[in-house]
Parts: sequence; C-alpha cells; structure tokens
Amino acid sequence: MSGLFLIMTFMVMPLAHAIEFYDCKDSFYGGTPPDYLKAALTKDAYPLCFDGFATMYSGATRTGMWSATHLTRKRLAQADTVARDNTFHEESRIPDSKRATLKDYSGSGYDRGHIAPSADMATVSQQYDSFSLANMAPQSPRNNRYIWRMAEAATQALTKQYGEVYVVTGVAFTGKKLKKIGSGVLVPSDFFKAVYIPAIGQAGVYYAPNDESERIEIISIDELALRTGIDVMPAINPTAKSQALDLPLRASEVTGEALPDPVEEQEQPWWLVLIADIIYWLIEQLRQ
Repeated sequence: MSGLFLIMTFMVMPLAHAIEFYDCKDSFYGGTPPDYLKAALTKDAYPLCFDGFATMYSGATRTGMWSATHLTRKRLAQADTVARDNTFHEESRIPDSKRATLKDYSGSGYDRGHIAPSADMATVSQQYDSFSLANMAPQSPRNNRYIWRMAEAATQALTKQYGEVYVVTGVAFTGKKLKKIGSGVLVPSDFFKAVYIPAIGQAGVYYAPNDESERIEIISIDELALRTGIDVMPAINPTAKSQALDLPLRASEVTGEALPDPVEEQEQPWWLVLIADIIYWLIEQLRQ
C-alpha cells in the first residue's frame, strides 16, 4: 500500500486523529483505523498511539472506546518472557477534566479491565503502556477473569496457529440506564473483540455482556457495526465482514491445552506506582 493511499485513507478521519494514528498504522489491517458510522461517537475522542497498540479514548465515558493490535507468533513468544507488573496509571495526555483516575475504580466493585490485553505485550514499555487507564474500562470481575480471559487466550492460540491476526477490542454502551463509578466513568454494557485472520481471509467477533453471567456470542463485523456504530475493520473485504467466523471459545479448542487459573487483580503500593511514573517520564524525555 502506497504512502499516498495511506495518507488519503487517514484524511477521512478528523485531522488530529489521522496524524496520531498514522504513527500507529501497523496496528490496523491495511493501515486503516476503525470508521465511525455516527459522528456523535467522535465527540470528546482522543486518539492515542501507544507502544505496540493504538487506542481511541473517550472523554465522555472516561474509558477506552477500543484498542487495536497486530499480533504475530514472534510477538507472543516475546510477550511470554515479560512479567505482568500491574502498574496501573492515569494517562497524562488526557486533560484532567476528561481523565479517568485510579480513585474512580477504587471500591467500585469493577475490575480495571484491559482493552488491549497486557498478555499481548512483548516489551516492558508495551506492558507499561497497556496499564494506562486510557486502555481500561470498568469490567465485571467474573467477565474479566473468566469468559473474557478465555476469549483472549483463544485469540492468542489462533495467532500461534495462523501466524498473525489483527484484533480490535472495545466496549459498547447500549440501553438507557448506564451505571457510573467514581467521578463519572461509565460502565460499558458489553465488551467485544474483533479478530481478522489474513491467512484465511475470515473474521469474527466475540461479544459479551459486561456482567457475571459468563454469556458470550460470536457475531460478524457487520453485526458489530449495527450494534456499536463502528466499522472496526474497514479494509477487510465485504464477505469477511458479513460472515462470522466460528471463533473458538477456549484456547484448548485450538491447542488442546488447559486454560491457566484466573488471575486476581492486585493493587500496587502507591510508592511503586510513583517510581514507575517517574521512570516512564524519563523514558519519554529521552525519546524526544
């Protein structure tokens, strides 16, 4: 794909979004980020290019809307060597008035649910970035630790089987009565994970209500667009969008291996978070 075509593709989005996501184009299939079918969804939206993934953050919901990642066998092999560090932190690129805070989640009864999973991160820098609250949304504990974890593990298994997959994971806000936690963080009604496998030219979406029911369904990219107003993978062909690939619900369906025990969310001492923030700030200064 030529550089000119990429620039023209990104220009259909607001200019600020195009510039920011151009730096993260490798996270999107065909270099093309999700497209919004409803202009209202872009209100108070902040496009963020992280190390290893791209995120659209909403200042209206104070959550990530979606995060996009390109997974490969090599990346996952590297990710297996990186320990989870739980350095949850606020996102400094978001204005204070629109930013989710650690206090918002404290005692809420919801997990700080990753959108782009920390287990997909291949370096310490990527791992740290994945713990930004811009890549989080309030998630039902059982959903987060069981059914959603199984979908994440199954996606990794598909990556190892086929060599690469493109993933867009996000949240939906449906219904008239949405819960809030903290100072105004909205609780999503649903979580989704769209998976496209270039090797077979097929795609499917995991879609689950954000509750303790452990329900989950497999739908198509087109069906997801109807429910959320977002075409998460504009560059894939119409047939792949309209037909839902029968995605596995467990990694064992692909690998034959048992799923590991669920991971409980743990708080990090405030001083450890502060040290991590200082180190990350120094890294950012060196990058400039």
